[in-house]
Amino acid sequence: MVIDAGQQQRQKSYRLLLMVLWANLVILTIEVTAGWVSQSVCLLAESLHTLIDIFSTAISLAAVASPHRPLGREIWGHGRGEAGGALILASMLGFFGISILMVAIGQFEIAIQKTINPFPVEVTVALMQLMTVMVAIALGLALFVSYQGRYLNSLALKLTTQHVLGDGWLSIGMLLGLVGIWRGHTWLDPLIAIALLIFTLHSFWHVLDTQLPTLLRPTAIAPEAIAQVASSVEGVTRCNRIRSRGMVGRQVWIELYLAVHPECLGMARTIGERVESALRQHYGPVNTQIWVEQDYTLPPVRQYY
Repeated sequence: MVIDAGQQQRQKSYRLLLMVLWANLVILTIEVTAGWVSQSVCLLAESLHTLIDIFSTAISLAAVASPHRPLGREIWGHGRGEAGGALILASMLGFFGISILMVAIGQFEIAIQKTINPFPVEVTVALMQLMTVMVAIALGLALFVSYQGRYLNSLALKLTTQHVLGDGWLSIGMLLGLVGIWRGHTWLDPLIAIALLIFTLHSFWHVLDTQLPTLLRPTAIAPEAIAQVASSVEGVTRCNRIRSRGMVGRQVWIELYLAVHPECLGMARTIGERVESALRQHYGPVNTQIWVEQDYTLPPVRQYY
């Protein structure tokens, strides 16, 4: 059941995540453009981290936008859209990551041999200032959203900002590398790019591990166990079509159909509330969708709870 206060908190979380998403899209565009114009592979490698931030934010948006995932707490467990997005992102990271890595290794070998670099890196003061502003905006916005996430008690906001802030030191290292490149140490550009690409794998895995623990929607609780708890409530004759997702102890989403005695059909809502309370006592935080129908041979009369 969704109350007005919960709906308002979900809308606030959605607006904050949407703001983060647009900010990351702008930063990604600037990083790719600046990296292409300046021929800096470290900027292009940094853009892959921003791409992962966008994916992380998109997952949180999907969790908060769903009516069955209030406040983003049900972020543990996703559908085909999120699974497909993860596969597409993995393909993009693989293609662009390998391409950037090959260029970076080639430029690093040239720098070691002290030959003329056919693709000189052009880092200017204006470029360094622009990237400093972009990094400051990204980290500042992440801190603001993190604070709001604690206020709104939103797991989606918390996971998104933890990822951005956790990789913040990579952005700071990239800025320091740009200063070194500007001072003439061009070998830093491919070296930093290689390091960023290595950490890209870790960052991508971290998002999958914390926000997309599986692509197959695993069953959180055995259907037999849920049926046993539900059947213990007076009036329930049987329980079927049981589905559950999530993590026991953190948040579990449960959908089930209850068949009740014909004489108890008028108490369908009360029975649903009792079943939800019993499930919460056994498994902790749960969000339920319970459908109640009449048992035996009478025509089914379904009510949504």
